Amino acid sequence: MPHSRTAQYSAVTARNEVLGLLRGDHDRVLEEFREFDRLESLAADQACQRIVQRTFAELKVLASVEQQLFYPAVHEAIAGTDLIDQSQIEHARILRLIDQLEEAEPMQPRYRHSFRTLGEYVRRHVYDEEHELYPVLSSAQVDWPSLYEQMTSRRAELAEDFGVPDLDAEHDDDSDSMAEFETVEDERELAMEGQH
Repeated sequence: MPHSRTAQYSAVTARNEVLGLLRGDHDRVLEEFREFDRLESLAADQACQRIVQRTFAELKVLASVEQQLFYPAVHEAIAGTDLIDQSQIEHARILRLIDQLEEAEPMQPRYRHSFRTLGEYVRRHVYDEEHELYPVLSSAQVDWPSLYEQMTSRRAELAEDFGVPDLDAEHDDDSDSMAEFETVEDERELAMEGQH
């Protein structure tokens, strides 16, 4: 019996790694929306636009990994629920809004409002998955170790395709954002001094 106990532990560990990977991606994307709000309040337009582009890319990576690998793998294990269908509908709404925003001019008045609406869609989706879908998966019979390997591999490929730097590293362009804000503030101060 020790072998089945080891296999069970391995499956539980792999399931936790799969869900941990997704939770980490959720946290990172939600942090992007918080950073956007912070920078917007500082009137750091270029930094905001970089965050918007990075957020789009990160959401595309996350949605693709979930749709291509995660949802198909867990769908049968939770048959009888509509949780996967709900998640796919939410993804469609999120990706449709990203497409609209990518076609829009960032300086349009409604652009920032639409980006914040995207943030609300994403927050709702994350909440639904983490509070409704993930708990149901605790007893799901899935090849978790294989799924984890597939997801990490595909995630790395997509990150490269969408131009997302190392997803597992913290963003180090926060210092760029602050430097840009300081430049904006310096320009404002100089302009105000010139008026006096």
